[in-house]
Amino acid sequence: MIKISNIIKYYLFWFLLIDAISGFTRIYLGITNPLFNIGFWIRGPILVLFIIYYINRLKKGEIYFDEFCAIILFIYFIINMLINFKLGLSDRFLSENFPYLLRLQFLIFFFVYVKNRSFELFDLKEKFIFYNFIIFSSSIIIGYLFGFGLESYRFEGTSKGMFQGGNSASVLNLIFFSFYILNYKFRRSFIPVLICCFNGFIIASKSIFGFIIPILFLILRNFTNQNKLLFIIPLFLTIIVFRTPIADLINDSYQKRFGINIEKSMKAAEKVGGLSKNQTLNLATSFTFRRSASLINQMEKSFSDKFVFIIGSSFTGQNIFWENRGEFWFKNASMDFFDFFFKFGIIGIFLLLLILLNNFKFYDRANLGNSITMYLFILYAFFG
Repeated sequence: MIKISNIIKYYLFWFLLIDAISGFTRIYLGITNPLFNIGFWIRGPILVLFIIYYINRLKKGEIYFDEFCAIILFIYFIINMLINFKLGLSDRFLSENFPYLLRLQFLIFFFVYVKNRSFELFDLKEKFIFYNFIIFSSSIIIGYLFGFGLESYRFEGTSKGMFQGGNSASVLNLIFFSFYILNYKFRRSFIPVLICCFNGFIIASKSIFGFIIPILFLILRNFTNQNKLLFIIPLFLTIIVFRTPIADLINDSYQKRFGINIEKSMKAAEKVGGLSKNQTLNLATSFTFRRSASLINQMEKSFSDKFVFIIGSSFTGQNIFWENRGEFWFKNASMDFFDFFFKFGIIGIFLLLLILLNNFKFYDRANLGNSITMYLFILYAFFG
């Protein structure tokens, strides 16, 4: 019998390569049909195996609570799609929703299976991260140096390699940076951390400012350590002495790489009506202008329509919502949990949070840094 954990092991080694190949076939070859997408033929069979596996576990009563919730959520996805199809009277509610739901359910089954039944995979986490870090960084750097791949957020002189999601690439780079800077001694992490910084420069995402958080954890952890003080004290003295040229350098780099990002966000926010009359508030929320503007519009719909609040509008319904506004370019808020709520209502978000937070350690005194880092990533997931 095929052992799912073995399949997942090989998938974890190469999943970013699969995404890069998918991006190449979609962007450079123009093939958008999922039947010709390598991800379809790899994740599809794994999802079928998951479904068969959990049906058998359910029959035998050998199921964990979050796995049971994942099954209920899958059933709810199908019901949600059929209800919106009946109300919308359009084949789009089947043709667009169904592939989206399968991709989403693959991730949910994948999460609960690894969490509950594949503890041996955690022993390989360093290898998984190393292999995917090499694939990720190679794609980003080669794309930047040779003009191959996709521009980040459609900014000239940037690159996200062959990965289609700019936000996804940014967060991945932040995760790689956090892992290497917090889990190894300086001499082992120096080169990967340097590469992450270069990746962040290439992508030109505002998430590079998130690097400050793991750096602070690194500084504060064992702060009185002699070797750390020998490094930190000269660093701070250097910053104080050369603060003016350093500030000018940072400001110039910021304007060239990230200032255009914020300027674009402001223009996007103006289009969907998201700018405040208070300029100070605009400055404070500049990182999420377009998202917050889209979020406000979606939430007004959710809280004014009982059906959308309880059931949601589905993936297709969200697209149609923005099409009807004549602003299909802004087809979501790009804030995952809020978008999920708009698509699947209060029922869907409740089931999702049950799955994600089941047995979650809200406080781990022995690993306080890890706990705080997890909180920050969950918070980022809500607003990023």
